[in-house]
Amino acid sequence: MNASLLSLLLLFLTSHMVGQSPKRDTSAPKGGWVVPTAEELKKVEAAIPAELPAKPKGDRKLLVYSLSHGFKHNSRLIGEEMLKLIERKTGAFTLTINNDAIKWTSIYLKQFDAIAVLNATGLHNGFKGDNRQAFLDFVYDGGGLFGCHAATDGGKKWWPEYSELWGGAFGGHPWGKTGTWRIQNYDPRHVLNRCFHGEGFDINDELYRQIHPYRKGCFRTLTGIDLSARQNTHNNNGKLKTVPPEEERKPGEPKPANVPLNLEREYPTSWCKKAGKGRVFYATFGHNESAYWNPKIVEHYLRGLQYVLGDLRADDASDEAIENSNK
Repeated sequence: MNASLLSLLLLFLTSHMVGQSPKRDTSAPKGGWVVPTAEELKKVEAAIPAELPAKPKGDRKLLVYSLSHGFKHNSRLIGEEMLKLIERKTGAFTLTINNDAIKWTSIYLKQFDAIAVLNATGLHNGFKGDNRQAFLDFVYDGGGLFGCHAATDGGKKWWPEYSELWGGAFGGHPWGKTGTWRIQNYDPRHVLNRCFHGEGFDINDELYRQIHPYRKGCFRTLTGIDLSARQNTHNNNGKLKTVPPEEERKPGEPKPANVPLNLEREYPTSWCKKAGKGRVFYATFGHNESAYWNPKIVEHYLRGLQYVLGDLRADDASDEAIENSNK
């Protein structure tokens, strides 16, 4: 090819490329991913305890799903890095991140001790048919399930069994990401709460309200919104916070007006529970990146992980069962 033809070809290719934007990563937030800085990763590593709460009973394997099918959290990235750093620093588990739900078959899941749903929204849009059943069977047959923040933002009327597994479903967040909220330590002596040293704590994060299938006493509450703190119940204008009604709308029904926050109920922020032969731990913390370098939250996560993996024994009798036994 002579020089003139080569120049024409390059001009043609260049003219057709001008104005074309790169293909957007549909798994990323609207503005694209903002990756954790080296300084942030150092803070995450420093927040991980030097010693494990419990010695692993074997070579534990943790399977992670972190792909969102609704709202995308940028903190997914630092959450994944936190798990990698825990793996590297403590040896508590061997980590596998697999966001291809089709591969989550019963045979595939047998090699793992626990599943972690890391800030992933809308799993009812990711898991279908046999893969849904394999997920549920894995836990009910004795596996572990760990979830943080957006893990309960899925299921609902589209996959009610998934929400039932957790014990609750996302129903709004009247405690937004810019606020600092007071958290009550429901059980200071509980092994999963020892990271809080017998006290409540403040956190800057976005916290979920849980709705149906949540009901009072359905799991072992570890922490919750402290309703004695005015910032947790009232807006800056002094008016009571409002939330969407807990009833799910039928198709075609208009969106109802928000209703006042119900101060007669409780708003759990972390809990553990039995699920058949399996173990479930959930914490609403983790919308903001800072949660993943907060030493108290990171240790809470780690204790929850070791509980669902089967290495850390924890009392997971439900609040309801405990209350009935005390009568």
